[in-house]
Amino acid sequence: MADVYYFAYGSCMSPADLARDVEEFLLIGPALVRGYRLGFTRYSRARKGGVADLVPDPDSAVEGVLYRLPAEQLPALDEREGAPEHYRREHIRVETPGGQVFEDVLTYVVVDKAEEEIPPHPDYGQTILQGAEAYLSRAYVERLRETLQRMIEKRAQAERPGTRAARRRPRRRRRARFVLHRSGLVLSRPRLIP
Repeated sequence: MADVYYFAYGSCMSPADLARDVEEFLLIGPALVRGYRLGFTRYSRARKGGVADLVPDPDSAVEGVLYRLPAEQLPALDEREGAPEHYRREHIRVETPGGQVFEDVLTYVVVDKAEEEIPPHPDYGQTILQGAEAYLSRAYVERLRETLQRMIEKRAQAERPGTRAARRRPRRRRRARFVLHRSGLVLSRPRLIP
């Protein structure tokens, strides 16, 4: 099977983070995709907050890291990204700082984008910054750092006791109750649980 070029713009910009799930890859270097902006449009339970996404925007560009990997590694990459349920594969055109253009480069975009940005967990933000600081332009890293900091502060403020979001009562859900009966397990009336 042939090799595949893969554009990472979130946590996979960090080779150490990518290596947790993908065994074999070659880091090509920094790259840029035009016509998108970086967004956080999906909540991830594993990452405990919003996760990165490419959102179409004709006036923007996103910097990231370009890798080459064997096609045999795609199932591992799909699994890592939660494809096809949470992210889907998309093929884009990227360019390197030296002007080299790569067509038909694989990346992943969120399937069901939230209408509002979802602040990332600080640990996830730090993972993204580690990859960005190592490979991307200083100006982009500063904008990214400011954006992440603003979003993380917004998250912390919403979680602070006394704020409207923190005062919201958690929704109660109904849970079925089973009772052991001589004839077997019987469903009792559902009751509300906190």
